[in-house]
Order: sequence, then structure tokens, then C-alpha cells
Amino acid sequence: MLSSSRFVVAIHALSLLARHGKSGPVCSATIASSVQTNPVVIRRLMAELERAKLVRSTSGRCGGFQLDRQAENITLADIYDAVEDETVFRMHKIDADAKCPVAAHIKKTLAVPFRAAEGALSTSLARTTLQDVAAGIA
Repeated sequence: MLSSSRFVVAIHALSLLARHGKSGPVCSATIASSVQTNPVVIRRLMAELERAKLVRSTSGRCGGFQLDRQAENITLADIYDAVEDETVFRMHKIDADAKCPVAAHIKKTLAVPFRAAEGALSTSLARTTLQDVAAGIA
């Protein structure tokens, strides 16, 4: 199973911003150093978080990123939705008109349990805020 670290990297970056508080913007190089990745990776990820209105950016010499909302108003579900695909489970390409009964019906048969699992994940992530994460780090 393929897995992405984007969600955890986003939580890491936002936790850094939450801990930085009102001290001003944090540059991508500082975030990248903490995450141990390239600043370009961070800027791309932060652009997605900015589109989701979780962070805001400031240009210029003293620019960088800040939380756009209070940490207690950002849930892990918000972060997940901002940086991950819309579905957890990806179906392989199949022909619904296939002669094989498994190929013809697997997508429809798995739809309900997959939606339930995705709903449970979202519900669970919504119970934890960025403030909870930042407090656990302190």
C-alpha cells in the first residue's frame, strides 16, 4: 500500500507555526530545516494549506507563513482535507461490463464499507486540534 507523508509533514509544519505564535512569519527554510526536507517542498505544501485558509503567507525579506486561524480552530481533519486526496481508498481500473463477476461488482460492493471507513477516519481526526498537538509537544 502506498502511503504519503504529506499529512504528517503538514501537521509538523503547522505545529511549528502554532508554537511560534504571534512572533511573526516563519520562513520556508526554517520549516524545511525542522521537517528535514527542501524549502521548495514546504512552499508547495504551504500553498495547499493557504488555499484551505489554514495559513497565510507574507512576501519579502521578513516573509514567511503564519496560521490563518487559531490553533484550537484547526483540526487534523482540516489538515488532512487540505493536503491529501479526497478518498483514502483508490480503486484499480476495472471494466464494469467485464465478464468476470468480481470485476463487474467489486467497486459497487466496496463502496459502502469504504465510505464508512473514510467517515470514521474523518470523525476521528476532527476530535484532535492543532492546539492539542502543539500542547503535546511542549
